[in-house]
Amino acid sequence: MKIPVTNLFGSLLSENQTGRQIPYFLVGPENALVEPAIRGVLAGRPTGYFPVVFYGPSGTGKSLLAKGLIQAWKYCEHPGRVIGESAREFHRQLMDALESQAVTDLLHRYYRAKLWILEDIEHLRGKTTSQIQLIQLLDHLRTLQSCVVVVTCQTIPQSISGLLPRLQSRLMGGLVVNLSLPSPETRRCFLEALVKAQQVRCSPEAVEFLAFRGTGSLGELQKTVRELSLLSPIRQGIQLQTVQKYLAQPSQDATQAMRKILQYTARQFAVRVRDIQGPSRKKQIGYARGVAVYLARQILGLSFQQIGLFLGKRDRTTILHCYQKMKKLLAHDLAISHIVGSLYETLKSLDTS
Repeated sequence: MKIPVTNLFGSLLSENQTGRQIPYFLVGPENALVEPAIRGVLAGRPTGYFPVVFYGPSGTGKSLLAKGLIQAWKYCEHPGRVIGESAREFHRQLMDALESQAVTDLLHRYYRAKLWILEDIEHLRGKTTSQIQLIQLLDHLRTLQSCVVVVTCQTIPQSISGLLPRLQSRLMGGLVVNLSLPSPETRRCFLEALVKAQQVRCSPEAVEFLAFRGTGSLGELQKTVRELSLLSPIRQGIQLQTVQKYLAQPSQDATQAMRKILQYTARQFAVRVRDIQGPSRKKQIGYARGVAVYLARQILGLSFQQIGLFLGKRDRTTILHCYQKMKKLLAHDLAISHIVGSLYETLKSLDTS
């Protein structure tokens, strides 16, 4: 059965009396489990799953989902306090409370909450005091059964290095839902709505090509359409040839960022950049090449064709196979998953994207 692409909150809510706009989060077949999870949260009462965890790489819309959930919660007119914050904010508030001996007051803020969304839990890596306090807080809220807790992170909690096993266990004990990058069907639906809303002339062939050959998040796709509209003649609009040329040529920023990815990956695996770009099939070099492809896809949103240009002008099919192989490896190899997670965090902090 084909799962339609819909506005998640639009499918769960009806227009309310105030006429305010319903939160927008496009969900397609790649994220079919998101809707029932959000439906359970918006029911306004803790279920058998505690907490609810959404995880996925940058560009899957975790922050947008969190903001939309808070807005939708208010539309449902649930009583009680709503807390939406990042793990960094939680840590900073806890440190301030410890210094001013006001931890009890801080904890009561959470005890009174009905919905608590804690974003980017991986930012608590190595912060043992905050992790211990969070474990105790989650245990207490579970006992109270009065607060729905939602957590977001970039990778599955059990693979986040630097988190205490007890915290990983608490997170994995809840409902853990994977967020994936938008599928071609979702991208096409988004593009059709976007060009119509912004009154951009775009041929059906161009829409199809962008949907099935483009990469990255919906936000990046929106940026691509904006740039393509500037490159295209007003009367002619965005045509297939313009899109093909645009996607085939990495930008200068992408070129510099890709160099960083190759340099850091080569250093991590103790190989040379030219080894990764070369024909060698040695196991260590193969791992490094796969990691570089994966990071280029996840951080930069480059097409497989573009990545191939950086890796010895390999063809798109070869890069696609390399990417799929690395994704499967990450699902069961914690060592490689740890390396990729560490490189991802380092490269993102360098403003690679």
